Amino acid sequence: MAADQHAAEVDPVARILPLLPLPHLDREFDYLMPQELDADARPGVRVRERVAGRLVAGFLLSRIARSDQPGNLGRLARVVSPERVLTDEILALADEVATRYAGTRADVLRLAVPPRHARVEAEEPRGTEPPPPPEVDRTAWDRYRHGENFLDALVAGRAPRAAWQVLPGDDWPRRLAELAALVAAGGRAAVLVVPDQRDLDRVHTACVELAGADPVVGLAAGLGPAERYRRWLAALRGSAR
Repeated sequence: MAADQHAAEVDPVARILPLLPLPHLDREFDYLMPQELDADARPGVRVRERVAGRLVAGFLLSRIARSDQPGNLGRLARVVSPERVLTDEILALADEVATRYAGTRADVLRLAVPPRHARVEAEEPRGTEPPPPPEVDRTAWDRYRHGENFLDALVAGRAPRAAWQVLPGDDWPRRLAELAALVAAGGRAAVLVVPDQRDLDRVHTACVELAGADPVVGLAAGLGPAERYRRWLAALRGSAR
């Protein structure tokens, strides 16, 4: 890589994953980091780079001191936003999903990371303090074998695993909300996955009743682009646990 006096002084090489559908292009490419983009170019941000003469969307995966690619590097065209939307966890999961289903990371990431909405991104973020401990009906959990032990393990920050068959007449949305609220009160995050909108509405209502509206978001396919990005950012930033 030839030296460039206009490149960033520290880690002047940006390793980029372009969002291209072609399987043979599902790999990282190195670009020279212009000095004027240096401040916002952090791992996980959205960028634009030139591939075969056209601008392509992508994600900045890392910054390195030198590239092992031969010849001169192209210059990174633009940092779309300083918001770090591709975390290590999302990237690792995208790798696993793409490998398992013989797809490309670009296709997975288009679904995993919602399209950017600039106005939403500029809104004042909510606070990230954990919600207070919820009121859990331990008598209801005592009806299940090892139910209270499961609650205690969540409170202690452990990662217990269980298969749970709901008893007839039990308020299953409330029970799920109790589990999630216990996790959130400990400063961690919980994701509850349900099959349809009706169940989502029921679980969302139960979570709000326990933890309040601020720490809770519901994500569904029917949301508009702005609201979907707003709620997704709340989860990403840690304000919705």
